[in-house]
Amino acid sequence: MIVKNSKEKEKFVTELIEAIKELNTENIPNAEVFKQIVQSFTDATDRIWFKNSKIINITKYQEMVGQ
Repeated sequence: MIVKNSKEKEKFVTELIEAIKELNTENIPNAEVFKQIVQSFTDATDRIWFKNSKIINITKYQEMVGQ
């Protein structure tokens, strides 16, 4: 989870913008190249999200539900 107006959100957005800038979209001759670019963006987004998101501890909630 990335909290609105947090340092993590700012860092996520900054890193995502950098990842977008790094995409090479100058020459897209066919659908296969386009798919590769999209996959690169997807991979970068996932990596940046997991790097900046916080893991929420739900153990206490799980214990209450299990009773």
